Amino acid sequence: MPLSAPRDAAVIDIGSNSVRLVVYRLEGRAIWTVFNEKVLAGLGRELGSKNRLAPDGVTQTMAALKRFKAVLKAVQPAETFVAATAAVREASDGPAFVKRVLEETGLSIRILSGEEEARYAALGVLAGTPDATGVVGDLGGASLELVRLETTGAGQGVTLPLGPFSLGLTEGFDADRVRRLAAQRLAPVAEAFKADTFHAVGGAWRNLALLHMRLSSYPLQVVHQYEIGRAEALEAARLVSHQSKSSLERIEGMSKKRIETLPYAAIVLESLIERLDLKRIEISAFGVREGLLFEAMPPRVRGLDPLIEGCASLTARQGVADDLGVALQTWLTPAFDKLEPLFEGRDAVLTAAACRLADLGARLHPDHRADLV
Repeated sequence: MPLSAPRDAAVIDIGSNSVRLVVYRLEGRAIWTVFNEKVLAGLGRELGSKNRLAPDGVTQTMAALKRFKAVLKAVQPAETFVAATAAVREASDGPAFVKRVLEETGLSIRILSGEEEARYAALGVLAGTPDATGVVGDLGGASLELVRLETTGAGQGVTLPLGPFSLGLTEGFDADRVRRLAAQRLAPVAEAFKADTFHAVGGAWRNLALLHMRLSSYPLQVVHQYEIGRAEALEAARLVSHQSKSSLERIEGMSKKRIETLPYAAIVLESLIERLDLKRIEISAFGVREGLLFEAMPPRVRGLDPLIEGCASLTARQGVADDLGVALQTWLTPAFDKLEPLFEGRDAVLTAAACRLADLGARLHPDHRADLV
């Protein structure tokens, strides 16, 4: 039986570089994105130099929030979360901005502390990868949040001024200066956050992953859980940090609006790899927004596997009996248990997910059913 009726939830994320509205459809443990709009407003562009929000960024953000409010009025989600991170948290005029938003849009902003931002980023990674361990790094426009992931969940997090705006983006890119600042600001916490696996959260690092995909002729364009080894990650980071803006703009598929911040993200990643002794980088498309949703789920739902539940929700839409997947899994498990494992401990989960998808094409025309499924 379904855990709960499907419902919509919305998150407005007011970051240092981007302002985003995402509307999700929640089907038990499964999280589906149904609407996603982003504005690269650069709200924190003047944070490092003037300790205030950028006036043009405020103008763009207010326009975006008024439009988001209209979307929410039409969608009427069951839950809405409005959160702001480093720029609003650190800026001297942050409180005045929050007050203005409330007066002009009716949206009440929750300002996340650095520790809260780190924790929600970690919860977001766990929402997509329940067995994730290592260190989560969420790079925004003004800050980098680091938090450990243990088998017991998210540990203590820290926030560091390692976003592009805090590393002097408005002054022009100077690789040596950025590398020196990154090393200085990482030094006090490096020992506490050493790990084999680094879960990278943030748009700049997703774009670095897309670049690596092109360099390595990777056949898919799915960055979530895309993994890069230490040597290749260092090579890609150093390549980006040595490219001119015009060279980066010529790379097909790269976000033109992210080009300016990419060299900073690359040097921060290089510093993290070297100082935290990282062995592999795994990209997460989930972060703070999904962490907010994950925390709001009942404990019983949070404990379920997202792949299995996502597959179950897909077939439920096609009218497949709720108990078919479970029955098929029960029948097949004894046979599969006798086979050698192939997927590093994931065999049972993949079998369960496949069983949930077994009758996905039940209502499709038999002449096309196999190809479409």
